[in-house]
Amino acid sequence: MDLEQYGRQVRRGEKGEALEKLARSREGEALLARVDGGKLEQAAKAGDMKALSAMLRDILSTPEGKRFAQQVERTVNGGGR
Repeated sequence: MDLEQYGRQVRRGEKGEALEKLARSREGEALLARVDGGKLEQAAKAGDMKALSAMLRDILSTPEGKRFAQQVERTVNGGGR
């Protein structure tokens, strides 16, 4: 399954709306602004897991990234926001 298919599957799932809301939150938007969209797209299309992992690691190493990841985990595991 490619990244686009996975994204569509998540959005259709029962948690999709909550995750979408979280992604569009102030925190989500702030983290997204830290990502170079061109590099992200290029790595995703190429299946470059090393580059994708490095980008994710950079974000998750920040206090904001850690808090956001915890919010995502609570959302996915039914805790909501």
